[in-house]
Amino acid sequence: MISIAPTPLYLPAEEANKAVRSPIFQRKDVSSSSMKDGQQTTTTPINNSVEIEKPIINTPAIIIDNTKNNNININNEFKPFVKKATHPIYYGSLNQEQSQLIESSDIGILGSAPKITTEGLGGGVYFLSKGGKQQSHPVSVFKPKDEENGIIGPNHTIQGLKNGTMPGEGVYKEVAVYLFDQLNKGFFKVPTTTLVRIQHPLWNNNDTDLPTTKIGSLQEYVVYEDSAEGMGCSKFSTPDVHRIGLLDCLIFNCDRHTGNLLVVAKDDPQSSFDQLELIPIDHSLCLPSPDNLSDAWFDWIHFPQAKVPFTREVKEMILSMDIDKIIESLHNKLPKLRLQCLETLKITTTFVKKAIEANLTLYQIGTLMSRLHLDEPSCLEKIVYKVNSHRLFKQHHRFQHHLRSASYWNYLEKEIDLFLIDY
Repeated sequence: MISIAPTPLYLPAEEANKAVRSPIFQRKDVSSSSMKDGQQTTTTPINNSVEIEKPIINTPAIIIDNTKNNNININNEFKPFVKKATHPIYYGSLNQEQSQLIESSDIGILGSAPKITTEGLGGGVYFLSKGGKQQSHPVSVFKPKDEENGIIGPNHTIQGLKNGTMPGEGVYKEVAVYLFDQLNKGFFKVPTTTLVRIQHPLWNNNDTDLPTTKIGSLQEYVVYEDSAEGMGCSKFSTPDVHRIGLLDCLIFNCDRHTGNLLVVAKDDPQSSFDQLELIPIDHSLCLPSPDNLSDAWFDWIHFPQAKVPFTREVKEMILSMDIDKIIESLHNKLPKLRLQCLETLKITTTFVKKAIEANLTLYQIGTLMSRLHLDEPSCLEKIVYKVNSHRLFKQHHRFQHHLRSASYWNYLEKEIDLFLIDY
């Protein structure tokens, strides 16, 4: 059994950054560098025809010969394949970026073996590179489902690394956050991510009794200058902090620290200095069950940019979200993602929309969604608990969901409105 320490309270940024580190390469050279009044509450349609555990069929499959070139060297690395090895797993079609990511990763396995990292809390993380002396960085990052933290043990189906999460579902959440971003026209700039099945003898350590295939999330590797951990927040633009913060609030991120915010340098023709841009990664610990909203973690809550009001354009973008259509699309494309996770997405989106209508800042929204004291529920937790305790919903089973219940969402919106009036 794996014992996990409780989420720490908010610490000064320099101390909080030491608690968690992201498994990323370091290259430090930055010297140049809802519903309105009168509208009817909608419910989310769920396609009951989708079988959650139905095996993948009619998906493109690339057959490989995994009986050759599987010798181990002293670094526990394997010789590369001579054939392709990446199988896309998808209910629906891939977009162009996802297809290109799979193709480049196949070339990576052809050129060099996956390399596992030694850091990070989320479990096994592998870098896929094209190989060769000219290759300075990986092309993609692969996170296997069966190596997520907590997957091994008698209680592995009950509790994940954070409250409300379950081991083995992080790979679906990684893909879900990317798809969520794409459904919002790429506003949040989440790197291209997709679900794949990869074959390689590395997975069975040359034991023929073990499988050579792993299912997991595959994400584009982003070339970056540093993580936000290595830079002062004064270098980040207010729009970037707002973009990252809103994403984290909408997906209820339980693991947003400065180590998993990548700083990318963009050429600025109007300046002698590069423009810095924040790219969010590591989203396996988001969208917990709606009855476990205790572990929100937002490092940006200490940034001064979080206290700056949102622009009109950002407000309009968030308020225009059709969360019911988004949830329906995510469920159709990722049917193995728990419906309770999608219920959380609707709760947080409803709350964020109401807060933006009330002209709250990102700092205020993040504070209302976070526990400031370990033993005291957040304001959002109290609202959700009050709604769930209503006699109409009290007998609701914890593994069921409220996505079809119009009365539930009407009552939730009413309680949020009452809270914000007195806030």
